[in-house]
Amino acid sequence: MKRIQAQEWYAYLISGAKNVVVNETNLNRINVFPVPDGDTGTNLSLTMTMMIQGVKKVEHVGEQTQAFASLALNNAYGNSGMIFAQYLHGLAQAFQNQVSLSTDDLVKGFQLAFEKAKSSVSSPKEGTVLTVMKVWAQSWEKHVNDNFEQAFEEVLKQLSKAVDNTTNQLKVLKDNHVVDAGAMAFYYFMQGMHRFMQTKNLDDLTFEAATLELVDEIAMSVDVGDFRYCAQYLVKPNHDATSFKSMLTHWGESLVINEVNGTLSIHIHTNDPHIIMKECVQLGQVISHKVDDMVLQANMIHQPVSKMVILTDSIADIPQSMVDEHHCVVLPLNLIVDSVVYMDKLTMKADDFYQHLDDYTLNPSSSQPTIASVERLLKTLLQHYDEIIGIFVSSKMSGTINTMHKALNTLNTEGKKITFIDSKVNSIAQGLVVSEALRVKKLGYSYDDVVTHIHDVIPRVRIYVSVKDLKYMIKGGRVSKNTGFVLSKLKLQPVISIDSEGKGIIPYKSFSQKSAVKSILKVLKKDMEEKGIEKYALVYADNPHDLDDFSNSVKSITKQEPAYIETISPIVGLNAGKGAFAIGYIIAKE
Repeated sequence: MKRIQAQEWYAYLISGAKNVVVNETNLNRINVFPVPDGDTGTNLSLTMTMMIQGVKKVEHVGEQTQAFASLALNNAYGNSGMIFAQYLHGLAQAFQNQVSLSTDDLVKGFQLAFEKAKSSVSSPKEGTVLTVMKVWAQSWEKHVNDNFEQAFEEVLKQLSKAVDNTTNQLKVLKDNHVVDAGAMAFYYFMQGMHRFMQTKNLDDLTFEAATLELVDEIAMSVDVGDFRYCAQYLVKPNHDATSFKSMLTHWGESLVINEVNGTLSIHIHTNDPHIIMKECVQLGQVISHKVDDMVLQANMIHQPVSKMVILTDSIADIPQSMVDEHHCVVLPLNLIVDSVVYMDKLTMKADDFYQHLDDYTLNPSSSQPTIASVERLLKTLLQHYDEIIGIFVSSKMSGTINTMHKALNTLNTEGKKITFIDSKVNSIAQGLVVSEALRVKKLGYSYDDVVTHIHDVIPRVRIYVSVKDLKYMIKGGRVSKNTGFVLSKLKLQPVISIDSEGKGIIPYKSFSQKSAVKSILKVLKKDMEEKGIEKYALVYADNPHDLDDFSNSVKSITKQEPAYIETISPIVGLNAGKGAFAIGYIIAKE
C-alpha cells in the first residue's frame, strides 16, 4: 500500500491552497450565503496565502499538518476561513502521530476534520461547506482502496456532485442559481491536491482560475440580514470556552468558535462588535481582532453608486449616515488601552472610552493600521472601483498616509486611478474635507475635478479646539511637559489649532475656558466678516451639552446651522480629553 510522505503531503496542501487563491474572484462572485457580502474568495485567499508563505517543510506529516493548521487558525478570515481552519486542525489532530499517511489514515483524518469543523459552528445548515466536507469523508470510506490516486479521483467526482447539489439545499442559492461559495472553495482545494497528484508541479504560473458560469444571474441584493458587522476575535481565555459560547449567542449569528491549544478563535455576525470586545477583554486576553462592515461590502458589490470611491481614516469625524449614503470607506486606526488594541469607532466606541478615560491603568495611545490590514482593504477596493481617492489625517500627526503608500506598492494597480491626499488636519476639519469630496462626487465631478476640489478646500479649512483639562494632551505628548507645566502653573486654558503644514499649535491662551471660547468666536467672526464661511461643523467629547452655548454663539455669527454635530473620535479624544469641543469650518473662496 502506498504511503504519503511528509514532503509529498506538503505539496498536496500547498497545491490545494494555490488553487483556492487563483479562484478568489470566482468565489467572490457567487458569495450570497450567509450574506451577500462578496468576500468569501478574498477571505479564503488571504488565509491560504498566509499558509503558503508561512509554512516550512518538515519530515513528519503530523508536524506538517499542524504547521498548516496553526497558520490557518491565526490568519483565518470570515466564516469560511474559520471553518476551513478548524477543518485543518481536525486533520492535524488525526495525524499528530503520523510520520507518513496511508489511505486508511486519510479516511480517519477526513472524518475527524469534518466533525471538528461542524462542532465549531453554532447553527450548522445543509447546503454549505459542512455538507460537502461530510460527503467527502463518507465517500472516502466507500471508495478507499490500495490505489490512492484512483480513489482520490473517484471521491473528487462525488465531491463535485455534492457541491452542485448545494444549489438545491438552500433557497438563497437556488434563487441565485449558484452553488455555495464555501463548498466550492473546498472543492477547489481538493481539486488542487489532485492536480499536484497528476502534474507534480507547484509552479504558480500553471495555476489557472476555473471558468464559472451563471454568476451574472445573481440577484442584486444588499440585504445582509439583521447584523451589520462580521467580527473576529483571537482570545486566550481565563475561563472555559462554554462561557464565551453562552455569552456570544445573544449578540449575533453565524457564530464559529475554534479552540486550539488554549486559544479561541471567534467569528460572529453582530451589530455590537464593541460589546463583544468588552466581554472578551473581561473573560481573557484579546490577542487580535478584525471587523468588516458587511453593509458596505454588499453595497460595493451589488449596488455601487459610482466607479469612484472616497477613502478616509477613522480620525475624520463625519456622521455614519453620511458614510452610508455615499458608500464612503473608513479605515479604522488602532487605539491601545491598557495594553489591549482596539479598532477606533468599531470595537472602542466614544461613550465607553470617555466614560472610563480616567480609570485606565495606562495612558491610552494610538497606532497606525497594519500593512496587512491596509493591503486587504485596498485589494478589495481595487476589485470593485476604478478610481480611489484617499483623504488622510495630517502626516505631521500620523504615518497613516505613508502606510497607505507602502501597502499600495505591493498591489497590482494597472488601469486604476489612485490618489492619496494629506489633509493636513484632523478630526472635524478632516471630516469637512471628506464631506466636500463626497458632495462633489455625488454632483458628478470627474476624478480629476474631485482631486482638484479637495486640494482647493484644504488650505481653506480651519479647526479650533477648546480643551477643558490639559492633562490629557500632556500625557499624550501633544503638549510638551515644559509647556504643559507653564500653562498649568499660570492656570492658562489653551485653544488648539493646526497650522498650514499640518502641525498642532496653540494660537490662544486664556485664564479660563470661557475666555478661550471667546477667542475662538472672535477669530470665527473675523473670518466670517472678512472672507465668509461656506459651512461649519461641531464636535464634542463626552457631553453634547458642552456645546450648547458655543453652538448658539456660532449660529449667531454665521447665520447658519452646522452641517452636522458629531462626537470626537476616541483616537482624537485621548489627547483632547473630557469636556473638549471643537469647531471646523471652511472659509469661502475669494
